[in-house]
Amino acid sequence: MYLCMNMLKGKKMEFEKLYMFNPFTIQNAGSKEIADTYSKLQNELLDEPETGFQLAKNIEIYANMNYLLGEMIARIQQEYDTLKTDISIQENKQVYMQRKQWQETNKEKAPAMSYFEAMAKEYVKEDSKKLAELGARLFRFKKAYESIDSKQNALKKKIEAIRYEI
Repeated sequence: MYLCMNMLKGKKMEFEKLYMFNPFTIQNAGSKEIADTYSKLQNELLDEPETGFQLAKNIEIYANMNYLLGEMIARIQQEYDTLKTDISIQENKQVYMQRKQWQETNKEKAPAMSYFEAMAKEYVKEDSKKLAELGARLFRFKKAYESIDSKQNALKKKIEAIRYEI
């Protein structure tokens, strides 16, 4: 997968475009490849940028880091939504099957629906745990995205301040 040719060749990155990644092919990259590229971008950040150009370079790096985080957020969101739908379908099927089985094997009146719903929830308990883990993972990626966005905005304000000092 082509994320950024200069990075994959091990050379120092050139900063000519805001986004170095193609939105039509980024979904073909593996999560590990995205994580590696993210780490390489982090390593390119200047610790103490002193000029407007260096600040702009860091802003550009943060923009690319956010692009990668956005891709990961999209992947996790898709996985989360799919699992949530699957859980709902399984749970509804279980309610139906449990109730039907009750009616076939018992002569007395069936218990309230909440009884069968509770049984169905127990059936999807493990998938519900996975869904919660995905939700937490999604939350962490979104917070990282927001944090980088805030850092970008702070650097932009710093550039403006430098501009007015000159």
